[in-house]
Amino acid sequence: MNMKHGFLLTMIVAYGALSGFASAADKFFDSNGVKIRYVAEGQGEAIVLIHGWMGDSSMWGQDATGRTKLTPPDGYQVIALDCRGHGQSDKPHDTAQYGSEMAADVVRLLDHLKIEKAHLIGYSMGSFIAGKVAATNPQRVLSVIYGGQAPLLTGESGSREIDAFAEAVDKGQGLGPYIIEMTPPGRPKPTLEQADAIAKFLYGGKDLKAFAAAGRSFNGLEVKAEDLKKCAAPALFIYGSQESENLKIRVAALRALLGRSEEKVIEGADHMTTPANPEFASTIIGFLRSVKAHEKLT
Repeated sequence: MNMKHGFLLTMIVAYGALSGFASAADKFFDSNGVKIRYVAEGQGEAIVLIHGWMGDSSMWGQDATGRTKLTPPDGYQVIALDCRGHGQSDKPHDTAQYGSEMAADVVRLLDHLKIEKAHLIGYSMGSFIAGKVAATNPQRVLSVIYGGQAPLLTGESGSREIDAFAEAVDKGQGLGPYIIEMTPPGRPKPTLEQADAIAKFLYGGKDLKAFAAAGRSFNGLEVKAEDLKKCAAPALFIYGSQESENLKIRVAALRALLGRSEEKVIEGADHMTTPANPEFASTIIGFLRSVKAHEKLT
C-alpha cells in the first residue's frame, strides 16, 4: 500500500470539490465515548465525506478563515466529519482507539442523524474507511466513491510514510528528518533547517501523537474480499494518472473482484492535486446523478 506524499494533501488543496460560499455550522456527537465533529448542509439523500490522513473536513472546501464550507448538489444533504484524531474531534493517543473505530464512527454518525443509507465519498485514508463501512455495513450504503485510494484488503496495510512519521514522533526530535525522507524523488532535498521550518508550518499546533496512532491503525481497516463483495452498492474509483502503479494494480484487481464499478482517471493529476481538479467534482456529481436515475428505474 503506497500513500507516498499524502501528507501534503490538505496543505495543497485550498478548496475542495464540493465547496461553496457559506461556512457550515459545527456540530458534535458522542461516538462510543469519543467526541466527533461534523458539518452538514442541504436536504435530500445523504452524502458522507471522509477526509484523508492528517486532514480534516475542510479538505472538501474552506472559507477565508479555514472553516469548512459546503454547497451540496440539489437534492442531497452533504455531511463532512472530522475523523477521530483529526480536526476538532477528540484525539486519543491509543492506537486501539482507531482502525475499525473510524469506520464505526461513520455508522454511528448515520445513526445519530437517523439516516438509514448514505452515499460515501472517501479520499486517501477516507477510502480505507469507506471500504470498511461497505464491507461491514453494506445495508447502509447507497453508493461508494473511492478517491485517490482503494479499500484495503487483508494484508495490504503498511506504509513507509506512516512508519517514518510515527518514528519521528516517537523520538520527539522534530519532523524535519521525516520531511527530508519523504521529499519526492527528483526534487532537491531541503536542509534540516529548511525541513524543520516546513514541518513547523505544516504541523505546528497539531496533535502529532494522534496522527501517528491513526496511521498505525490502518490494519484495522483491512477487509476480506468476500465481505467487500457483499456490498452491492454502485462504486466509483477516481484517481489521478500520476498515482503509483501499485494503486492502479490494486484498483484493477478490486474492479475484477467486484465485477461492477466505474473508474475515472484524471489525466495529469496526482494524489495532491486530484481533489482540486474540476473533473473530480463533475465526475462525482455525474456518478451520483446516474445512481439516483437508476434507483428511479428499479
